Amino acid sequence: MPLTSLVTRTYLRYLVPVTLLSALAFAPLLWLVMRVPIPADALQARGVLRTTWLLVGLGLVPLLVLVGGVSPAVRSVAEGRPASQLAALGHGTIALLRAVVPCAVALIAICIGSLALAVPGLLLFVLLSLTGAGARAGNTLGDTLSASVVAVRARFVTVAAILVVSLAVTVVGIYLLQRGLPIPLPKQPPPELLPNLQLFARWAIAGIAIGAPIPAIALAALATRSPSVRT
Repeated sequence: MPLTSLVTRTYLRYLVPVTLLSALAFAPLLWLVMRVPIPADALQARGVLRTTWLLVGLGLVPLLVLVGGVSPAVRSVAEGRPASQLAALGHGTIALLRAVVPCAVALIAICIGSLALAVPGLLLFVLLSLTGAGARAGNTLGDTLSASVVAVRARFVTVAAILVVSLAVTVVGIYLLQRGLPIPLPKQPPPELLPNLQLFARWAIAGIAIGAPIPAIALAALATRSPSVRT
């Protein structure tokens, strides 16, 4: 089945389950952004903007975990035996939770690789982006990480393109959302503007969580084509 067809069929069939799984994966960021207060002055307003963009950058972390969460649904469609909505949600939740530790280890490796130069960190991020899909019962941590590397090396350009496009769409979307604000902020922001900054932060992270299932499904679909990840 072509990649685009597999992604489209999985997303449309399991729109509700994968969206709920995304909300679960992004729950820590959603919780943090809900705690962002209405700024009281220009200094706090700039702090809200910085916090928002920081959380946007951190959105790559739950995306990797979400790849594991949507993998059961992708596999069921790829194998021609679509699961029910409840099964996709239930199996996806278990797979998502199972992917947390391997993805955390992968992120530690990425951070260590980034300490020397940015390029090794970026390379590791791409190579380990399918870690969640390989976090299955019976697979050791080493097997899970190595399976991602093997699978990505076979389709490195495609995986990198999915990640780059996803990041670009996110940045453009947040930029367009931010255009409703007077940037740069005036020294004395009008009182009616301050609540909008809080809403901007919340809508930015919520939007990322809503859109994340599409690249996650695309990455999981690539993983289903790799024997090293399926086994």
